Parts: sequence; structure tokens; C-alpha cells
Amino acid sequence: MVHDQELISITSANARVAAAFRRFSQAACLAALLFPATLSAEGVDSHAYRLAPGDRITVTVFGQPELSGDVLIDDAGAITIPLTDPIEVKDVTLLECQKRIVDRLADGILRKPSVSVRIAELRPISVLGDVRLPGAYPFRYGSTIQSAVALAGGFGPGELLRNTAVSEFLLAEERVSQLTLQKRTLLVRKARLEAQRDGQDTFSPPAFSDADDDKDTIKIVANERDIFATRGAILRDQIDLLRSEKPHLQEQIEANTKQGDAGKKQLDLIQQQIERYEKLFKQGLGTQNNDFQYRVLEANQEASVWRLLSDISRLQMQSGELDFKIQEVEAAFKRQVATELQETRDRLNELEVTLPAAIRIRDVKLQYAGGAAAQGSRHLISITRARSGHPVVLDASETTPVEPGDVINVQSEMPHVLQHDEAAAGPLTLQSYKMQETQSGETLSPISR
Repeated sequence: MVHDQELISITSANARVAAAFRRFSQAACLAALLFPATLSAEGVDSHAYRLAPGDRITVTVFGQPELSGDVLIDDAGAITIPLTDPIEVKDVTLLECQKRIVDRLADGILRKPSVSVRIAELRPISVLGDVRLPGAYPFRYGSTIQSAVALAGGFGPGELLRNTAVSEFLLAEERVSQLTLQKRTLLVRKARLEAQRDGQDTFSPPAFSDADDDKDTIKIVANERDIFATRGAILRDQIDLLRSEKPHLQEQIEANTKQGDAGKKQLDLIQQQIERYEKLFKQGLGTQNNDFQYRVLEANQEASVWRLLSDISRLQMQSGELDFKIQEVEAAFKRQVATELQETRDRLNELEVTLPAAIRIRDVKLQYAGGAAAQGSRHLISITRARSGHPVVLDASETTPVEPGDVINVQSEMPHVLQHDEAAAGPLTLQSYKMQETQSGETLSPISR
């Protein structure tokens, strides 16, 4: 009797299991019809696919609805089922995961648990880099890099990045304009200083390709011409003023020379008179007082002659000093010109380094602002994929199949930098960039179309 009751109990239990299995199969079929994502998850090879964090699985414990449901595999690679401790299922197949759950439930929780495990939702793929909507997206079987990028809005920088790129381009363009203006100013100044150094009456500024209609360049040339004329006039006025004093000095020298000659003649006459008076004095015909007066007159005349000679010497020295001052003014002017010329050359040498670099940066930022990832541009694509629990980076193309959990990184190849004449580099607008791209045979970005 006991044996018959056990047999009836087992048969009844098996009937309940079969009924539950039928209900589960019907629910699974209905879910597959209503939800394509579930259908794609059902296609997972339970013998080959290995679970990983991010996968969502459906655990069904027959006859135990409170222990059944969808479970997300956490970052540690484990799942938690009611009444159990966390069960590690990372890097195991569905069948192995099912067995681990059975073993855990059979360990003092259920007598003979019957468990089914299937994929509810595969771990998402992530699309990063030069796409318009980077982020995580659901995995679909048959997906490729191209379809994943399509989910992310297609190739190209995001809206915030585009706005930032335009702002950075404008700043880079302003810096190039400033450096270009500085270089043109220094080149014109260098030509002006070299002309002043060589004593030329005029100077010719260097030619620029757009100097005819560039207002800034016209102002620079006009300003340097004014400086050239003003400094030349100041130098000539100083020299003319010094030279104008020489005729006056020469006149004074000539006048003093004539006075000195006349004084010498008077001195000779006085000395002759003294000699005659000495003879008379020796003969007793003169007085000592008169002889003394003649001696005083001689001394005064000699002093007057010597004063005139001293004045002549002083005036001659002043005339020589004028020549020295003229040479000194010219030398000081040339030293100032030489110093400014050296400073100008040093600054030009610095610009020979900074301006080309600024132009290259400006061009790159323009291409990013105009859509560096435009049609025809080349993209460098890599996939970070888990292999045996370790991330591996793989090169990929647009047709490469995608696997669950892949992290797709899209980077635009560094754009080709257009060549420019830095000496005459002006503002690079979108229109001028379009013309240069057309001449170089490259594909135009959407913003320049």
C-alpha cells in the first residue's frame, strides 16, 4: 500500500512538472513572437556562449515561482537567487550555469530541483569615439560595426563636440590672424630698418599676395613709411643744426685771426718804438718813466694778441667738436637702427616656429569643425572584447561582426593638413578652405559644401 502511494505521488509530481513545462514552453514561444530581442537571445548556443557581467538571464525553477525570474549578472560575475548566496557564473556556459544553480538549490533548499536557464538579454555593446550619439546599445545577432555605428547616429562628432570644435577653430583662427599680422609688420619694419641702416632715401616693403586689398597690410606699410620719413627728417634736422653752427665759428675764427694779425703788427711797432727809445735813453735823452710806459704798452699788446690766439684755438676746437657731434648723432642713429633690426629679426625667427604650428592647428580644428568624419573620410575602428576573462583590443572594419559586450571605438584618421604660405598667411575662412580642398583633390566636408 505504501509503495502504491509513493508511486501515485511520483506520477502526480511528474504530471505537474510536465504541465509546468508545457506552460513555460507556451510562454517562451509567445515571448519570442512579441519580443525580437528575446528571440535573438534564444538563439544563443548554450554549449558555446559564455556568460559575462551585463548579461541578463531568466532562471526558471519548476514549481517554485518565488525562486524564478530574470537575474542580472553583476560586475563580479555573480547572480543572486532568493534563499541562496551569490552564485558565480562568470565565463561559464548556460548549461554550466544551470548545473551550478541546481547544485546550490539541492544543497539543503530543494530536494530535487528542476532548473532552466536561458538568456533574457545579452549584454549591450558600447560605441565610443567619433560617433554622434556615443553610448550603450542592445546587442542584435547579425550586427556589424556598420549597424552599431548606425545605432549611434552615424560617424561624426557629437553636437557638443561640434560646437566646441567651432569655438576652438575661431580661437585658433584669431591667433593665426594675430601672428600673421605680427609677421607682416615685422617684415615691413625689417625692410624699413635695412634702408635706414644703408642710408637710403626710400624703402620698398616686401610684396604680399593680398596686399592690394588687405586694409591691415596697407596700414602697416603706411605707418612704416611715416616712421621712415619722420626719423629721417629728425636726423637731417639735427645734423643740419650742428652744421649750421660751423659757418659762425669759421667767421669768428677769421675775425679773430685778422685781429690777431693786426695786434701782431701793433706789437711790432711798439717793440720798434721801444728799441728806438732805448737808444735815446742811453744817450740821456729819455726818461725812465717813459720807458716803463712803453714796456707796459708792449705787455698789454702781447696779452691781447695771446687772447686772440686763444680764442682762435677755442673756436677751432669747437668746430672740431661739431664734426664729432655730427658723427656721434649719425652713429647713435645707426646703433638704434641696428638694435631694432636685430630685435625684429629675433621676433621673426620666433614667428618662423610659432606661426606654422598655429596654422597647422588652425587647419586641423577647421576640418574637425567642418566635419572631419565626412563621407569618404577614413575611420580607425577597434574593438575591445573579452577573451578568457581578459580584454583584448582588435582592429576592425565596418563589416566586422559584433559580439555581445563589445566596446567599439571609432577614431577619425588625422586629417591632412593643407599647405600654406606662412609669410602671407591670412584668415582661413570656410570658403578659402573649400577652394584649397578643391585644388588638392580632397573630399569636401559637409559644412563647406
